[in-house]
Amino acid sequence: MTNTRNELRSIAIEVNSLLSRYIVIHDAVFKFSLRKVIPLPSIFKAIDFGDLYNQAKQIIAELEKYNRETEDLIQKATQIERRFGLSLSEYCVALIETVSLLRDILFQLYLKSENLSGYRLSEYNKQCDLYKKAASEYRSLGGRLNDVYSEFIQ
Repeated sequence: MTNTRNELRSIAIEVNSLLSRYIVIHDAVFKFSLRKVIPLPSIFKAIDFGDLYNQAKQIIAELEKYNRETEDLIQKATQIERRFGLSLSEYCVALIETVSLLRDILFQLYLKSENLSGYRLSEYNKQCDLYKKAASEYRSLGGRLNDVYSEFIQ
């Protein structure tokens, strides 16, 4: 395996790890739980939107770093490496967009939880619609990335 191929593979593994971290944040906000239905502070721990917001910011920064590294590697890549690198970069960009939209939602929820804003339900719903579309896009690109990865590792 070439050095470029190894580096691209390593980046893909890191991006997958960041995806897992993002999913944990997503689930903390959107997954059904009794604590959201029955808000009893003495029994259920409140969601720390500030912490989730900071985690999302960190994920975005790391994704941007890996995307830059991928773009640099594409310049010296073979044809199959370039194809995989371009697909990985496209996926990173879509995931950055998705996590950025979630970060914005988290920030507004944090401000609301601290009584610092009047985040309206209509605005929340609008942001969630954009977020859902972005999530659908990154998942679609993830399917294509998996197909290209199958060829890439051969």
